[in-house]
Amino acid sequence: MSEFTVTRILKGPRERVWQVLTQPSQFEGWLPAKPGTAVLDVRTGGSWQATVISSQGDEIALTGRYDEVSEPGRLVMTIPGDAVTAITLTPAPDDTTQIAYAFDVDESMHTMVTESVDAVLGRVSTVLAGIA
Repeated sequence: MSEFTVTRILKGPRERVWQVLTQPSQFEGWLPAKPGTAVLDVRTGGSWQATVISSQGDEIALTGRYDEVSEPGRLVMTIPGDAVTAITLTPAPDDTTQIAYAFDVDESMHTMVTESVDAVLGRVSTVLAGIA
């Protein structure tokens, strides 16, 4: 296993990206979760939970924890499967934000992780675009 990082640029200032990642109504938009099910205790040692609906219509409860919270620049959290990801937000030119997701994964997982992060960030971008 080795650290693998996926880095992308999002349209929006770092504080807005932080909001999308850490506020329940925004979190539900990109997870995507059933409305009203996200409960986020965004602090070091806190936890998160939300319910998603599978393509077959089944409700699936997801949970994780926050191992490190340093607003507005860094989140270290677990995702389903108890995998740990470190998310770093860095201000970038033209009111954009560089987001980096770091995982400790086997090289055979790099393509799948990149595709998953890109799918999540596509949904994050959609939520960001909807914030006035």
